Amino acid sequence: MPHTYPPAAPSLAGDVLTISRFLNSPALVSRRLRTLAENRFIADRLLTGRYEVQGGSLLYEQNESIFTNKAPEAVNPGSEYPRAQATTGPASLAAVTKWGQDVPVTDEHVSRYGRRAVDVAMTKITNYMVKQVDTVALAVIAAAVTQTAAAAGGGGWSGASADPLLDIMLGAAAIRANDQGYEADVVVMSDTSYARLVSNQKIIAGLNREGDNTVTRTGDVLNIAGLQILPTNNLPVASTAFIIDSSLMGGLGYERIPSPEYQGDPANGVETWSRRDPAANDQWILRGRRPVVPVVQEPNAGFKVTGV
Repeated sequence: MPHTYPPAAPSLAGDVLTISRFLNSPALVSRRLRTLAENRFIADRLLTGRYEVQGGSLLYEQNESIFTNKAPEAVNPGSEYPRAQATTGPASLAAVTKWGQDVPVTDEHVSRYGRRAVDVAMTKITNYMVKQVDTVALAVIAAAVTQTAAAAGGGGWSGASADPLLDIMLGAAAIRANDQGYEADVVVMSDTSYARLVSNQKIIAGLNREGDNTVTRTGDVLNIAGLQILPTNNLPVASTAFIIDSSLMGGLGYERIPSPEYQGDPANGVETWSRRDPAANDQWILRGRRPVVPVVQEPNAGFKVTGV
């Protein structure tokens, strides 16, 4: 009998059997956890490069110019062309860290709460994996990005003279002014800053005012002047907003550890493994892991607005 996904809700007559069959299927557990994690990792959205690591460390270069080391010259007929060098940036090394944890699901919990006992455990694994990877990635970005300016108007985005749209557009302009082909497409901020942004009268005036898909009705992620707004709780400094060119900022180095019992893709999500407790303690063990390291290759593809 083929599996269907998502699995049907367990019935009272077959709770334990149905849930056990689900937990015994590594593919189904992996697919469920991937669904929970989908679109949750902000690190994956900001650092879009993917680099498979061999030997546990990633060698990468920073601030590589898009130009050669000299300007083109006028070439007379029959003359030699001047030679230029395509220089690279300074090399850096980053070691992959394997983040992971086990979560037990006891038979008593399955008996009392059914499938919810499993869903809660998987949600908690996903939540903490997202928090850990995003926190590390955002700290790396915050340390690498040096272009910065204070929010206009004083008092942050909560003040009467706040102009978050101007702050964001000036940050995007500063990135573009590096003349390295950068084009900002994402703004990351804390949930509090996002609330202030959405409630700013200048922002509200430019949003759709009719229909059921307005941000004041749905609370959905905004797009302002071509920039996607992403709120998160995991910024190292909550009062700072980051404007980023996600196509050039950097990437995630990941390692494919040859553990045959795991399912999932470390490049874009969480690897999983479910099993009965070998110590026979009347429980299942759910495990999630992600061996990954964030790297910033183009610090000037980012800009920080402080005091928001």
